[in-house]
Amino acid sequence: MKKIIYSFVAMVLIGCNQQSRDLNTKIINDNLCLFTNESKDYGKDNFLVHFAKIDFSKEYRSEYEKSYSKTDLPISEKNCIAIPLDKLEKNLAYTITLSTINKSFNSQICILENNSGISIKQVEAGKSTCE
Repeated sequence: MKKIIYSFVAMVLIGCNQQSRDLNTKIINDNLCLFTNESKDYGKDNFLVHFAKIDFSKEYRSEYEKSYSKTDLPISEKNCIAIPLDKLEKNLAYTITLSTINKSFNSQICILENNSGISIKQVEAGKSTCE
């Protein structure tokens, strides 16, 4: 039930919140590291992290979601939220969201894998591919 409430709150925030901000991403030790890069430390908060493949022909369907209760908001790389890279398919576009009750942080990225390793590419607004 708690997951449903968090999901509903997140969807409302995404649809109504005009204060959406960029969510920073970085690859560290086989994890996708998420942080807000906010200058103010908000301390402990409740928030939800979720992501989905970008596909404009289908309804939003979360591929991953995890709620955090009374956890420091990840404002820097030092206290980032780590998501194992194996949770995301390579070379597909994703939208990633971190939502609190009054703030939302978003990023649209691809995890690219080639001969030189794994990297992150930002997806252009309105696009659904990694090209």
